[in-house]
Amino acid sequence: MPLSRRAFLELLGGSTAYAFTFSCTGGSDGPAPAPTPRPVTGDHALRYFVDYTEWLFIHADSSVTVHTGRIDMGQGLKTVLSNLVSQGLQIAPEKVTIVLGDTDRCPDDGPTEGSSATRIVGWGYWRACERVRGHLVERAAEALGVSVRRLEYHDGAVVGTKDPDLRLAIGELADGSLHLDTIDPTERWESATTYVDRGTGNVNAEAVVTGTLVFTGDLFAGECPYGSLALPEHHIHFSKIESADLEAAARTPGVDHVARLGKTAFAVGSGFRAVQNGLENLAPVWKVPTEPQEMDVEGWIRERATPVKTIEESGRAEDVLAAAEIRLGETYITQYATQAPIETETSVAEVGDDGVTVWASTQAPFKARKAVADRLKIDEEKVRVIAMPVGGGFGVKVNTLAPAEAALMARAAGRRVKHVYTRPYQVIGRGRYKEAVVADITSAVTADGSLVARTLDLYQDEGFGSTGTYDIPHVRSRLLHSKMPARHGTMRGTSFVQTCFAVESHTDMVAAEIGMDPVDFRKKNVAYASFRPLLDACAERIGYGARELPENHGIGFGICHHGGRQLGATAAEVSVNRRTGEVRVERMVGALDIGLVINRNTVRATVTGAMIWGLGFALFEEVHLDGHRTATRSMADYRIPRFSDIPPIDLIFLSNEVKIPRPRGCGELQVIPTIGAIANAVHQAVGVRFHTLPLTPERVLAALGS
Repeated sequence: MPLSRRAFLELLGGSTAYAFTFSCTGGSDGPAPAPTPRPVTGDHALRYFVDYTEWLFIHADSSVTVHTGRIDMGQGLKTVLSNLVSQGLQIAPEKVTIVLGDTDRCPDDGPTEGSSATRIVGWGYWRACERVRGHLVERAAEALGVSVRRLEYHDGAVVGTKDPDLRLAIGELADGSLHLDTIDPTERWESATTYVDRGTGNVNAEAVVTGTLVFTGDLFAGECPYGSLALPEHHIHFSKIESADLEAAARTPGVDHVARLGKTAFAVGSGFRAVQNGLENLAPVWKVPTEPQEMDVEGWIRERATPVKTIEESGRAEDVLAAAEIRLGETYITQYATQAPIETETSVAEVGDDGVTVWASTQAPFKARKAVADRLKIDEEKVRVIAMPVGGGFGVKVNTLAPAEAALMARAAGRRVKHVYTRPYQVIGRGRYKEAVVADITSAVTADGSLVARTLDLYQDEGFGSTGTYDIPHVRSRLLHSKMPARHGTMRGTSFVQTCFAVESHTDMVAAEIGMDPVDFRKKNVAYASFRPLLDACAERIGYGARELPENHGIGFGICHHGGRQLGATAAEVSVNRRTGEVRVERMVGALDIGLVINRNTVRATVTGAMIWGLGFALFEEVHLDGHRTATRSMADYRIPRFSDIPPIDLIFLSNEVKIPRPRGCGELQVIPTIGAIANAVHQAVGVRFHTLPLTPERVLAALGS
């Protein structure tokens, strides 16, 4: 059975939801923290070493407000923080208020990306709570004139160890802020208190399901005009308007203001449709880029490649490969892909005499603040960015252009403006894609299955994912770049996605070269012993080797070592229709070693979404472009997984680092091995190795026919 809509909604956190308040204006959601330290700015805006205790406020009524510059884009950060702080201070969850992504009320602890919010910010607050408890006991001892040995922290108060009538609530002891030493949440540190996952639901679950969660596009409905940008014929990075009929656009009914803006132009009007009509009447003439329209992606990348760096080098890889009796060399190629969030980038800007306020769908509110200040040529202190709940980001909303554009429109129009990217503008105008990557990989192996040497040349992107998975004594991996017509940007899983597709596909082929089972081959060569129980768990749960598969069915595996010592494995069973070329994923199993799990419900939702994302990248998703035009313009042109595509997904959580349990992150991890697992399953099903993604019906039929 595919994943049903009911099951999908249950992943959001079931029926349990706490009523945490969130204010888009910053000040009407409960007791205001006072004094509020001014956010850190500039080069010292520390991502890891924020003094979290300075941003945890205990009020007179013993309620608590915590602040972070990170944002919630569906991964459940508010839930994680409320779980950690309520349990860390032993108070009811209803007493905790979370303030996210407000540059006037929160520290700059970095953009929300790279699976780091829980393991950095969340764990930082857990550590802060422990220090706060100790500090409150010391403060109570001083106030009562007794030894700290006669007091203990219990249920949101300091009480006497032998005299229960001796009790001071935290609201009586705190004075708004507790400034202690800076905390490094990444260091190994054994907490005096053990965190326990109590299975609470996502605090936003009810609002998401009922449609009452307020996103940027919901703000000021009917109270402010819309603004939008002219859509280029080509990617705006390579093109600009040469001429346009501004007067005709301004005469469009409902349009109030039209002007040039950088390489493009914008219109502001009473409604979204009126603005789009105005931009059509603009009739812009665009400068045509000089790149040839026809482009062989692999040829382009290879011809223009220049070495960037050596990622890893140990031993004598080339010499060992040259002398090896068993050697296999292959090339793998991945596609361009886009983030495709359901919510396009949206911002509302208001420019006044005292400064600028921008409500934005952004993963990086402080970067957005700087972008607004730079474009308006004003001091950053005069800009306030309020990050709203984000309807999907996956890296694209680290981009800070939309908030700055909204501010420029608002200043030009002299009133508040809501700026919403159309889907074509999101894909073409501002698209920063996951790059097409070429990977040349060659391995030497002994007859008994030991990997002894490998070379890997990665063309494009950052080159992540080539280390930390397999233990190979002789290795040389290099990164080469080519300047491409389409820009690349941050996207879920970064280049782990492309690299690990190549590495995991190649690993199966090397195992096949010596007639060895691919699971046994991986277990023999992994860099971390912790991978072995993950592979065993996946194999057992999916029934690998325990049942006879139907014709044209296959089971494949993939593993990945991601940042922060996150280890993941995926097993996928697929069926291939030889008549239509359709690949269908029948079942997936994910096994993860990610350390301490703060909230199993939010992790399950996140990891399930990651595996679905990996399924889409393996089978469907591709931005179609040539030398300077993008043919992909809408969701009709860009296939993402539907409910009918999603198979049953089982998840298994293991931890082999129980000595000092701490969260290690998981938001991007399970995307990565899922792609290779699906490709390997297709090879097992039909005996054809696909070296290029995605595995579309057309590509599968062509391969089966040949």
